[in-house]
Amino acid sequence: MKNANLKSRNYIIYIIFIFFSFSIMVLDFFSNQEISSTISKRTSFLIPSNINFIEYFELFDNNFFQTRNNLINENLRLKNEVMDLRQLRLENSLLREEIYSNQSLIESVDSFNYSFIKTTAILKNNENKYLISGGYDKNLEENDILINEEGFVVGLVGKIFQNHSEVKFISDLDFSAPGVDKYGNEYLIQNNGEELFVYSTLLKEYPTNIDFIFTNSKFGQPSKFPIVSLLNSELITEDNKISSKISIQNINFSLSNIYIVKPNDLP
Repeated sequence: MKNANLKSRNYIIYIIFIFFSFSIMVLDFFSNQEISSTISKRTSFLIPSNINFIEYFELFDNNFFQTRNNLINENLRLKNEVMDLRQLRLENSLLREEIYSNQSLIESVDSFNYSFIKTTAILKNNENKYLISGGYDKNLEENDILINEEGFVVGLVGKIFQNHSEVKFISDLDFSAPGVDKYGNEYLIQNNGEELFVYSTLLKEYPTNIDFIFTNSKFGQPSKFPIVSLLNSELITEDNKISSKISIQNINFSLSNIYIVKPNDLP
């Protein structure tokens, strides 16, 4: 019962408020808006009339968004500079490594008599042979030697094309190369799939120790480039021959730091 009385009272209040508002509007209309003008003057102190709100908000928005855009652009610029610096640092590091490798290479051989063409292994062809950059465009020839930064022979050039060549690396099954020791004895180095087999083909004298097997110009290759080291290998002497075996696992070299050796044409 009480709730019903409350609802009735609320309805009466709403009706009175609406009637009062309508009456004020009618009076204001017939009084040439005197009432609304008076109310407007009384409340003008709350909202100054000399402020251009449109310009105010435009100024606020422009400053805010301009500052935000400046910060975004500055952030992007700094990120690009950091990326450029990282790229320059990487290039600098690569150049330092290449200079160091070239210096090590030059120290190991007589650079006056030879020029060195830096190359890299590209991919393997259908015959499972590595291809390297450089071919007729670099005046490469069959059996040109490839060395690493330490000056050791790591392969021989095989088939030659216009701008790339096929190569037999020392770790390949069909690798075979002649060589000599420091006494002038001649050898043949062959890969049998599991190890390098080194055996003499011509002995001028029995060596007391064999440090390295080198390339020799007699076989159409630049001389005095070490192919294998026998310092830690067992030498077998029998039937007037010398032989030794080297595990393929002990032969490691980088495919990205190899050089093709070309004799200089200088007299």
